[in-house]
Formats: sequence, C-alpha cells, structure tokens
Amino acid sequence: MSFGVFDWLSVDLKAGSGNIKQHPLGSDEVDYSAAFAGGYGVRLKFFDRNKVKAVLGFQHISVHPKSTHVGDVKNKAILDDWQWSLLASYDFKKITPYLGTRWSRVDYIHWVDQDRKRRMSDFTKDIGLIYGFNLPFGDKLWVNMEGSSFDSDALAFSLNYAF
Repeated sequence: MSFGVFDWLSVDLKAGSGNIKQHPLGSDEVDYSAAFAGGYGVRLKFFDRNKVKAVLGFQHISVHPKSTHVGDVKNKAILDDWQWSLLASYDFKKITPYLGTRWSRVDYIHWVDQDRKRRMSDFTKDIGLIYGFNLPFGDKLWVNMEGSSFDSDALAFSLNYAF
C-alpha cells in the first residue's frame, strides 16, 4: 500500500508472509516455515519540470519466519533488505518510461540457540539498474512493468488503481 501524503512525498507499507531456506556448507538444508514479513518506505519527488520527474526512495523489507530445530538445537533466521533508489522518468502521455539505479544491502541474521551472527551482502554486488514504464488507461488505472539488472535479475508486472 502506498499513501501520497503530499504530491512530493509517498509512504509505503507492506505486509505478508515469507520463508527462508538456508543451505549451510557441509550439512542439510534448513527450512524455516513462513511467518510474518513486512516493510516500509518513503519516496520523495525532488524534481518535476517539463514532463521530467525524479524520485529518491528508501525501502526496508524484513522476513521473520518461524524458528525451527535442527536436532535438539533451536535455529532462528531473519532476512533484512535495505534499499535506496534514484529514478527519473519522462511523460510521453501514452507511456511513461523510467530509468534509475538502486543500492541495496541484504543482512542474514542467524541464531543457533543464543549465538547470533549477522552476514551482510557483498558491497561490490549491491548496485543495480532499474528500468520500466507506466502505461495509463485513464486517470486512475495504469499498468506497470519493471525490471532490474546487475544486482538482481527480475521482472515485475502490476495493475494499479489510484483511489
């Protein structure tokens, strides 16, 4: 859910569920069953002139699956994803393409009983390219297609309605 507080500021909230599968070297896979996952973020439009817009965004997503036992030892895992993005778009009226970049960091937090360890993603692989477009169908309905490269290979499609 995104809420436009002002024309230049949007707040994002996400709620759902998620699981984690851990693949430790030299031992069996550990499967953490799905439980709470959620996130929040803000987007700030800092440039808006002559059909060109630029937006700076921050997002945090966290997955907290159920803990599990490996033998008699309790294991718990959390996955935290932190992202900053910078996007620019040009409005052609019939389509609005955009292009930008993203910096992200994923933290994997793992407990074995009371022993907690945090692993952070490799900084050299944390910068990516974002590209996409919005295709409007009237004032309140639009289709979005977005892809990303370098730090991840992903493609997303959504149908959106503004209330």
